[in-house]
Amino acid sequence: MSAPMDASRVEEVARFLARFAPFRDLDAAGLEDVAEHAESRSFAPGTEILHRASEPADHLFVIHRGGVDVLDDADVVVEHMGPGETFGLSVFSGLGPMFTVRAREETECYLIDAHRARALMGTPAGLASLAEHMARWRERDDVERHVLRAGVNDRLPSEIAAARELPALVEVSRQLPAMVADLLERGTDPVDVGHVVGMSIDRLTTRLIELSVEERGEPPEAFAWVALGSAARHEQALTTDQDHAIAYGDGSDPDSIDPYFSTLAETVTHGLEACGIERCRGNVMAVNPAWRRTKEAWHRRFEEYVADPDLMGARITGIAFDYRRVTGAVDIEATLDDVIRRARRDRGFVRRLAMTALESGPPVGRHRDLAVKHRGEHAGRVDVKHEGITIVTNLARVYAIVAGLTENRTAERLRGAASAGTISDRTRDDLVEAFGLLWRIRLERHSELMARGEQADDLVDPAGLSPISQRALGGALRVIADAQDGLARDLGIPHHRR
Repeated sequence: MSAPMDASRVEEVARFLARFAPFRDLDAAGLEDVAEHAESRSFAPGTEILHRASEPADHLFVIHRGGVDVLDDADVVVEHMGPGETFGLSVFSGLGPMFTVRAREETECYLIDAHRARALMGTPAGLASLAEHMARWRERDDVERHVLRAGVNDRLPSEIAAARELPALVEVSRQLPAMVADLLERGTDPVDVGHVVGMSIDRLTTRLIELSVEERGEPPEAFAWVALGSAARHEQALTTDQDHAIAYGDGSDPDSIDPYFSTLAETVTHGLEACGIERCRGNVMAVNPAWRRTKEAWHRRFEEYVADPDLMGARITGIAFDYRRVTGAVDIEATLDDVIRRARRDRGFVRRLAMTALESGPPVGRHRDLAVKHRGEHAGRVDVKHEGITIVTNLARVYAIVAGLTENRTAERLRGAASAGTISDRTRDDLVEAFGLLWRIRLERHSELMARGEQADDLVDPAGLSPISQRALGGALRVIADAQDGLARDLGIPHHRR
């Protein structure tokens, strides 16, 4: 159903569009022209707005209220889109849409006619917005391949999207442990399983944001919800905590708009906690005012992290330097990527980054034997997360930043670093294999404990593994120790195995 814009709504439409790229870069006259000629159209839940490989879109669609599902040729949902996001890019190409777009709920869109859309996208801001949009699609397509390869059906994300209140989301989240156990039993790549968990948490987060906006109204400024640490890498197990931030636009006074985002952050954080994802003990969450900033303020803060050794502790290194936008219109990644690419030239920063990857080592003795602790609370056991997986993650981050890469995921960082010549192909292959093995051991440990109704942990008794798994574990830890030795040698950092 369509409705023309009357004069009383032009200002309202202009205010809404001005919060999002590329409209926010228009001057007042240009923005008023787009708003005056925009068409409002509503779609009932389940309505197919665009169909893959059919006629090209004749408008650019901007979601005002509600949300849509984007589906591939197998009718699998590959993305949920919400207010401020655009679709219908086939209006520029003249080719059939690459994806089907279906209204997930009662949805209203503003439709920008082809002439104005093409003129808008021909500006520098429009071209930058289009390039950023396509980069996000490429990243999502890569992540989606991991999820599809894992053999996960679309039932869980569909149930998340259909949930109308928090108790329904909590009920859906209880399916995750059984789903992970089933994937492992089927022999699914453990790194792909981690992506499945991460994608599920993304969708829970996005739905919580949507429900909050429905209840409290549109945000006063464009924003992005930013995943940090393991959430940004999509490397999450069944026991994970929350690490996130909010970046909002630079056009408003933070003091006047921050109360809205403070409440939004608490709503989402509480919701995730109810779904079994614990709050960060270090308070690296958007509920902490220090993790809510304008885009420009985040840029300055990251420059401070790079320049000031007192700020760049292990927590900052392991969390803040892995970032990814979950939802929202503010392009925070490009802003922070610029800082990271330049940081590679700061030898002091690289050295501090490397020290984080060397400060603790795997339980490998001088003679390359497995050397678990014989005393203490965890005697006889290996912490496969902190004594293995985390070290590989830290190594990969150093390799990637030295190579000028802004990729988040550990395996992709290793592959990119090898392609750039930062590490050898042998080091890449060995660390990727070790990373996957440790993830499998970790997830199997979690599944086993949770099936017995016990709290999951990362402490594995090597004696409880099969002889083959014992040898593989020892080999993986030796690979990590050797990689640490190599990094220390390359950067001239004293490093001694325990």
